[in-house]
Amino acid sequence: MASFLLRPLLRTQALGLGLGLSMVTYHALHQRPMRLDSSPVSGSSGVFSADTYGRNAMTPVVQGGHLNPRAVRQISRGSIVGLCAGLLVSTFSRSLALILGLLVVGVQWASSYGIHIIPYNRLQRYVTSTDLRSAVQDNVAFKISFGTTFALAAFMHF
Repeated sequence: MASFLLRPLLRTQALGLGLGLSMVTYHALHQRPMRLDSSPVSGSSGVFSADTYGRNAMTPVVQGGHLNPRAVRQISRGSIVGLCAGLLVSTFSRSLALILGLLVVGVQWASSYGIHIIPYNRLQRYVTSTDLRSAVQDNVAFKISFGTTFALAAFMHF
């Protein structure tokens, strides 16, 4: 009778479920409180201010032999936004998603070698509300990760 009652407990699914539930309850009981406030930014009114953009725009990827946290933040944001936008575009046209993603990476790569494909000085005459030079040349880590995941989203299937 005892072997009949213990047989379901010896299955691999039950063992995995038991371990998973015990780890979840352990972490839920011993977890530090999650703080959702942001660090105070000196001299600015919020997280998305002009000062914060100015500091993050020219962020080097490697600083002091280690990855820069601001660059890692740009890479993660760019990959998430690139994946979502790439999936949205790839529902209509996969080739368009691939071409647009590679275009973003190609323009950024050419700009790093001093080849300016987009004539931002001429376009700046028509668009006065934004700084096109900053949009083309700053936030390199964001744009590379955005373009790469945007292009890779063309290969995803549902």
